[in-house]
Amino acid sequence: MAVIVRRATRDDANQIAKLAMKLVEQHVTYDPVRFARIATRDGMEWFYGGQTETDKAALLVAEIEGRIVGFAYVTYEERNYAELAVGAAHLHDIYVDEDVRGSGAGQKLIDEAVRAARQFGATKLMLSVAARNSAAQGFFKELGFETTMHEMMLVVGD
Repeated sequence: MAVIVRRATRDDANQIAKLAMKLVEQHVTYDPVRFARIATRDGMEWFYGGQTETDKAALLVAEIEGRIVGFAYVTYEERNYAELAVGAAHLHDIYVDEDVRGSGAGQKLIDEAVRAARQFGATKLMLSVAARNSAAQGFFKELGFETTMHEMMLVVGD
């Protein structure tokens, strides 16, 4: 089964939103205090649909036999003062449907994310991964990503 990765179009937004909602649920399952279930499928479709038309973002989809089975969302900022980063692309989201994990779709999405980052002029590709997502952490480490920060949280309200 061949995996094809391509830039998403607005027409793909509905299928991407479906996958994005699975990603939200995955994160809420990891830590419902840290991750809020605030996204809706309609909201995700609107957001990702709009990202197909901006010049500082790359929305990628992985297809197997014509079915979208994964997606990745990359943005670029020349300077980010809050993160003390210059020339950084950010891989905000990557998700591959469970039934096709191990197919190479994730690897190909990362390869295209790196290619998009380079096209933006980025010198690095950064991402965050949930502390309880050891499978993703291992996957990213195998691909050469290094831990550079640890997010920490203190609950200060109810």
